[in-house]
Amino acid sequence: MGALSWGADLLRGLKPWQRVVLVVCLCLLALPFWFAATNTYRFADGHYTKTEGYVHCKWDGACQGVWRLPGGQQGGGEIHGLSFAADEELLTDIPLYAGRDWAVTDRSDLIVHASVEFTGTVIVTAIVLWIAWVRS
Repeated sequence: MGALSWGADLLRGLKPWQRVVLVVCLCLLALPFWFAATNTYRFADGHYTKTEGYVHCKWDGACQGVWRLPGGQQGGGEIHGLSFAADEELLTDIPLYAGRDWAVTDRSDLIVHASVEFTGTVIVTAIVLWIAWVRS
C-alpha cells in the first residue's frame, strides 16, 4: 500500500500539465524496453551462418548481404558490425549470427546493446520520477 500512496501523493502534488508531461515521459520510456527485448530475442533466436557471395557496403559503413539459414531459408539485409573494408576486399563466407532479416558479426553485441538499453531506461525512469517528486 505504500507504493500506491507514494504514487497518489506524487500525482496529487503535480499541476495538470505536469501530470501530462510525466505520463508522456513514462510512455516514451517504453520504447527502449522494446529495443532491449528485441535484442534479447535475437540473441536467443538467431543462428550461426556465413554470407553467400559478396557483401555490398556503402561508404558510410552500412553493409548489405545474403546468408543461408538452417532449413534452407535464405536471409538478407543489413549486416551490423561489418566494416566498409569487407566490400573493398571482396570477402566471401563471412561468419555471421543472423535471423531472416537481420545479421550481426558478433553475437555478444546483441546482449550488450540490450543491457545498455535496459539499464539506461531504468536510470532515466528513476530520474523522471525523482524530478516529478521534487516538483510535487
